[in-house]
Amino acid sequence: MKPTFLKRAFGIDKGWEYQSTKYVRGGMELHVEAKREDIRCPHCQATHIALRGSRERRIRSVPIGMKAVTIVAKVPRCQCRECFQYFDFSPLLPPGGDPTLIALNDLLSASAG
Repeated sequence: MKPTFLKRAFGIDKGWEYQSTKYVRGGMELHVEAKREDIRCPHCQATHIALRGSRERRIRSVPIGMKAVTIVAKVPRCQCRECFQYFDFSPLLPPGGDPTLIALNDLLSASAG
């Protein structure tokens, strides 16, 4: 799948690499993985990071036609080697809040202006 399509349709941009598409239960799953070279510590902005495992994050997205779309992101668990803080690297989701509420707030402010 082309990176421009992922960017325009789902907002998946730099920091993520497309892995595969799977068709399950009448819908589709887009599998993406974080690029190691783009990982930075959110506390001190260091790039010297140790990976401490990962988890799968399933994010429901806008449908394509009548097919449900789920973005399956492999989110690495990291530890900064400078400040020793642990964090999950997930640039798909906005920092500091519920993504649904943030998107709703953005939509309401765009329609008001």
